[in-house]
Amino acid sequence: SNDGPKYSYETSFSWDGISVTGTVDPSAPEGKRIQVSTPAESEWSDEFRKELSKMDAETEGDIWCTEFGQMVPLDADLTTQDEGTKTFSFTPVPEPDADRNEQKMMKQLNGTVVLDKSDGAVLAFSMVLPKPYKPAMVAKINAFEMNVSCARSPDGRTFIEDFNFDISGSAMMQSFEESVSRQITKLLEPVD
Repeated sequence: SNDGPKYSYETSFSWDGISVTGTVDPSAPEGKRIQVSTPAESEWSDEFRKELSKMDAETEGDIWCTEFGQMVPLDADLTTQDEGTKTFSFTPVPEPDADRNEQKMMKQLNGTVVLDKSDGAVLAFSMVLPKPYKPAMVAKINAFEMNVSCARSPDGRTFIEDFNFDISGSAMMQSFEESVSRQITKLLEPVD
């Protein structure tokens, strides 16, 4: 369940080669939710300021791993289990508001989820593109990988402790590559 308080937290992430540390308070007014500790503001580029403003606007405290469970179909295959966990593999289910391209892409991915046997909490989640995929005549995705590991909050829910995303390909004869890495290094106080 997502039911419970929102938390402020310490975070670190990388964006366009910049390593960032700071705190996030999703209950703060927009524009004041993310407080950057490093790098110093004098070192910020205009692009970084724009990205930070966008991230701040989208920060609503949705750090819970239960969200990934919505992409797991009911007929997922149990692949392994041990004393405390069950691991399933599947083709991810797109979110209800996914556009047509995203729905097509999801059918190409291999998903894996690790669940806690005691309460069904999501402990880890990944999606990988096993082979290159052409979503259109002028576009190709060579690689796609998303890996999430989760940790327990004080109230027992699991939150996204580590998030890593990599994609590369080409579109309109231009190569592209994106890599995102985010960590919640410490949950702080509940904020609501």
